[in-house]
Amino acid sequence: MTITEERPSSSTKLSPPERKARRKRILSWVLPVIGIGLIAALFLFTQHLLANGLGQPREALPEEVSANNTTQFGEAGTSYAVQYQVVTLNLSDRPIDAADLSMADDAQAVIAPGYGFLDTTMYVGEGGGLNGQGYFSEMMSSVTATTERGTVTRIDMQRAPVGWAEFPNAMNAIEVGSDAFGWDVDQADIDAFTTRTAESVRQGEPISWEIGAAGLMGVPISGAVSCSGEGLCVVSYSVDVSGQSVGD
Repeated sequence: MTITEERPSSSTKLSPPERKARRKRILSWVLPVIGIGLIAALFLFTQHLLANGLGQPREALPEEVSANNTTQFGEAGTSYAVQYQVVTLNLSDRPIDAADLSMADDAQAVIAPGYGFLDTTMYVGEGGGLNGQGYFSEMMSSVTATTERGTVTRIDMQRAPVGWAEFPNAMNAIEVGSDAFGWDVDQADIDAFTTRTAESVRQGEPISWEIGAAGLMGVPISGAVSCSGEGLCVVSYSVDVSGQSVGD
């Protein structure tokens, strides 16, 4: 055989099982490498978004939050509040014009996210509330503003519903309301309502507790606890911002 003669091919054709085994060996290290690359890319992308303010409320526009730090109840303000789940209410200067909340003269507007809660802060001026700080802050599931004849008359707020197992949390909210708003409620009242609610839940009947307005914060605030027959309870607050004094 000369140098110019063809030599038999040294390559060996792989059988189907051998080809399958080779593919598995390749994939066993290719797929982890791709996965690590995707994780690294996602990490870098997330860091970039966080560095540019992801999850942090951007500076609000005037039609979203007014100059005195009050959430607007028009379309822009509602969208901003729901997106960042924050509501602020400066009620220190009353009465409040409907236009100051971007609302019509006779209207009702609700801010309620489809999920999560609204970090809600209500400021009414120095000297009221817990420790005389003049504000009340709580996680709410909805905040509603009502206007009549061009004036904001009421702000209604609801905490998230709690089941019977979390009923003590609802009663704790009533205790806090007693301290912050001056509600005429004591432990005996709370114990009595707890007993009545337990019986109502056993019978599958709804029950509610209306708490009269008190003005410790300088503005009349009433409360309520409403429980369904299944034991789902909601604590709500109603703030009278019409300019009326408690008892008028």
